Amino acid sequence: MRALLLAALVIFALAEVRAQSMRTLPIALTVAETDGAPVVDEAWIAERMAQADAIFAPAGLAFRIRERAAMGAPHVAMEDRSDRHALAERLAPGSINVFVVGSLRDVDEPSRMRQGVHWRSPRVPGSHYVILSSVAGPSTLAHELGHFFGNPHSVVVNNIMSYERDGAVPPFFDAAQLRRIRARARHFLAAGELVP
Repeated sequence: MRALLLAALVIFALAEVRAQSMRTLPIALTVAETDGAPVVDEAWIAERMAQADAIFAPAGLAFRIRERAAMGAPHVAMEDRSDRHALAERLAPGSINVFVVGSLRDVDEPSRMRQGVHWRSPRVPGSHYVILSSVAGPSTLAHELGHFFGNPHSVVVNNIMSYERDGAVPPFFDAAQLRRIRARARHFLAAGELVP
């Protein structure tokens, strides 16, 4: 009994240390609306945020929505580069900007639709942000945030930066990707790009 109690206390203490070492980064979320109705519901948003938190936990990062905004019909369908660039006018400083739209066409292969992108606009030099389509899967936000923190695509099955999944393990970052995320997070915080 005493050993079980001791083990429980150790687990609790480790959980407390881990919770205190987690850095929470702000997200400014803007969701497109059609006729006053958002293109996704609250459960959709919560599921993608929870997946991002779980996948980024080994990097010591979590995300919370600090600001919310809506945008109208002109931003529901992202058909070309100019549509994506136009979102730069809506950026909130100090946060990771995430835009949720109804549809997101591939600008290089117009016959394809995308679930999400990490985008840079020349309209605001140095800016970068995430755009998610309403059909984005639960782990798409984590994938695009992986790009936000500097990770390229991977060919490793089940790596979050890969398009290949076999379901054997949850999506993950490898050690090199985690180091890159931590370094970029430190840079963004030091430069004031992210203000927790």
